[in-house]
Amino acid sequence: MSSPSCAALLVIAACVVLQALGLSLHLHPDNGHACLQQHRQELVCLAWVPAVETGSHAG
Repeated sequence: MSSPSCAALLVIAACVVLQALGLSLHLHPDNGHACLQQHRQELVCLAWVPAVETGSHAG
């Protein structure tokens, strides 16, 4: 099994487990924030500094 298909299978399995436990994952990559929620209550939140894209200049 190739890596992309393994990754897809893991994502599907994770989604099934989350749904079975009544959990939902809310991603906000634009502001670097993700939260795991159960019944609309935040259980765990993760924040990160969004990557700043810099153009490489040849010169």
